Amino acid sequence: MKFQITAILILSLSVISCIDEDGCDCCDKESEKMKSVSFKGVVNSDNAVKSSMTIPSGIRAVIIAYESGDNPASKSCYPATPLKVVSDQYGNLLIENETPLLMPVGNYDFYAISLNSDNQEKFEFESGKLKGLINGTDYLWATKKEVVINNTTNVTFDFRHKAVAIELDFFAGNGIDSLSVTSILASMSIEGGELLLSSGEITPSIALSSRMERVEIFKNTCRWIMLPLSGVRELPLKIEAYLRTGDRGELKRFVTSLPIENRKYTAGTLYKYLIQVEAESLSLGNTAVTEWTGICLDNMIVNE
Repeated sequence: MKFQITAILILSLSVISCIDEDGCDCCDKESEKMKSVSFKGVVNSDNAVKSSMTIPSGIRAVIIAYESGDNPASKSCYPATPLKVVSDQYGNLLIENETPLLMPVGNYDFYAISLNSDNQEKFEFESGKLKGLINGTDYLWATKKEVVINNTTNVTFDFRHKAVAIELDFFAGNGIDSLSVTSILASMSIEGGELLLSSGEITPSIALSSRMERVEIFKNTCRWIMLPLSGVRELPLKIEAYLRTGDRGELKRFVTSLPIENRKYTAGTLYKYLIQVEAESLSLGNTAVTEWTGICLDNMIVNE
C-alpha cells in the first residue's frame, strides 16, 4: 500500500481575529495605491532538486500577514488575512475565493502554515500560537519577512517540516528464510502541543501517551509522523511477525523499545532504524538521523 501524507490547515476567520485593535496604520491607507500580491510554495529548497521542490497540486494552506516587525503574539494581522489558499500544479498558492490580495505600499511579514494535505481542517489559533497539535500530521511552516510591497509582488514560501518522521525497516536474520511483519504498535508523543507562528517551533512533548497506536506496514517497512519529544529515553514497540524457515512458519510477538538519541526527537528530523528479526529476538542495526527534506513520504499514516 502506498500512502502519501499530505496536509492542510484551514484557519477559520471566526477563530483568528484580525480586527485592527492595535491601531495598525496598514489598515487604512486609502491615499496610497494598492498593489497586487501573489504567492508560491516550495519545500526545503536548500536540499531539494528543482524538479521536486515545489509543493504538489491541491495542498491547502493559510497565509497571514503583519506589518514588518509586529509580534503575532501581541499584534493583529493585516485585515485581509488570513487567506485560505490551495496550490496548483506549478506550486502557486491560489486564493480560494479567487479575490486577489491588494495591499498598500509598505513593509510586511508573511507567515504560512499547512498540514501538507488537501483536506479541510479547523484548528484553534490565538495569541500567535496554533494549538491542539496531534500526531500523524505533517505540519509545514514558512515565513517571509520584511517584504517590501511597492509594486506587483510574488511571495515564495520555503516550507519546512515541523513534526518528526520515524521509519522502521525490518529484515530477516540468520536462520530465517522469509519474514513478514504483520502488526506494529508504537508509543507516541502526548498530543496537544503548540506551534509558534513567529518561529514555527513546536513545543516538544515531555512524555509518551499511555496508549500505543497501530502503524501501517508496507513490505516490512513502516513510517509515521509524531510531535517532537524531549526527555524520554526510549520508545516502546509491540511487533508481530510471521517467520518462515523451510516448510515451517510461526507467528512471533516481540516487545521492545527504540533508543532515543540524546533523549529527544527533534522537529524537522527523520529517524531511520534498521531492525533484524531473529527466531526469538530482535536486534537493532544502523540508526540514521537526517534532516527531513522530502516534500512527503510514502506510506505515512497513523491509525486509531
